[in-house]
Amino acid sequence: MEDIYKRYHLSDFIDSIKNMLFDKIDKLEINDSTDVSNLILELIADYTFKPLILKEPNPSAPLEKQEERIGAFGRPYICKVYHINVSIPFEGSRGLFNCKPSTCTLVYFDESLRFSNSSFLVTLVLDDLDPEKYFNAIGRIINDLNSNIPRINLEIEPWNNNLENLIKQQIKSRIGIIEKKFDFMEKIGLNVNSKSTDYLLPPTVTKKAIPTPVTESTKSIAKEKIPILQEEVYQDIKDVLYNVGKAIERKPSIYKDKHEEDLRDMFLLFLETRYESTTGVGEAFNRKGKTDILLKYAKDGSNLFVAECKFWKGQKKLLEAIDQLLGYLTHRDSKTALIFFVDQKELTSIVETIKTEITKHLNFSKYLKDSYEHSISYEFSLPDDSRKKIQIEVILFHFPEI
Repeated sequence: MEDIYKRYHLSDFIDSIKNMLFDKIDKLEINDSTDVSNLILELIADYTFKPLILKEPNPSAPLEKQEERIGAFGRPYICKVYHINVSIPFEGSRGLFNCKPSTCTLVYFDESLRFSNSSFLVTLVLDDLDPEKYFNAIGRIINDLNSNIPRINLEIEPWNNNLENLIKQQIKSRIGIIEKKFDFMEKIGLNVNSKSTDYLLPPTVTKKAIPTPVTESTKSIAKEKIPILQEEVYQDIKDVLYNVGKAIERKPSIYKDKHEEDLRDMFLLFLETRYESTTGVGEAFNRKGKTDILLKYAKDGSNLFVAECKFWKGQKKLLEAIDQLLGYLTHRDSKTALIFFVDQKELTSIVETIKTEITKHLNFSKYLKDSYEHSISYEFSLPDDSRKKIQIEVILFHFPEI
């Protein structure tokens, strides 16, 4: 039996719905093809509280049963009773029944009262088929259920009345943030394709030989002419990797019997379509070896982002993978990712193993944050320069064997 009118304060519940709405809008990728008016209508429909209304009860036919009762002097006896299953339909937002309004009538319900998506279900036990006893019993339950409905419906009105303006304000703010992001990327020569969320077919990738990376100590080239991957762009790349990986997780037919290279190419596909001023390269030479994903600045061929993809093979291979990734990097690189494909059933324990074992690496600097579910951000130093700090996003995707 759920806590009817007891689980949440109504004001807290409304605040939680508001936070969910804001979080959803903050994740929207709105572009020129987005129907903003329709989007607003959809959000209004999804986040409007529907007032609670109890409907007429629907009883079942009486079911005769034999039950044991305790009589005089504690002696048990058997008597006939009648079980009537009653459905009490309702309309409105189900979650409101778990809320306590600011002024609340405290009521208690029998354990036999059950709660579904659209009705309450209760079993009445009558000693005889007396209609008056039935109406009295079901009337008490309906009165208790109705006790807080008027107040709840009154207190959700301000939210419903202001919802459209609230959504429009948040959408406007979100559009401003996206425009600022696009403007920012354009200024650094990394133009975001505004229709990239449609995941169109990728353009032809021109593969160029990787030039000698430019270090920070180079004097012959002005530093302001060297494209640097800013934090906002790095976050956008991580969002793409994470969202693509989670989508693949939900479709086992995509990852079944796939090798590292096959899975890597899926991520590379979406990165290539995401940015107009970059080229994506798989298995590209970079310093000491081959890196799985290399995102290059198309105008001069310099490196913007490096990532390595591996199937999870245990803690020893974790440290080796970090060594391999750090071996690819130069003073020019600062933001990277290490992607693990986990084909074992257990994922949580592997995440805990990584969090414990990664601190043992010689170049480990510090933990930064949990960026997403099963994605952790760390800071490392370069093997040949302890003062040069590198960000590594360790991302795990669960591709269990089928």
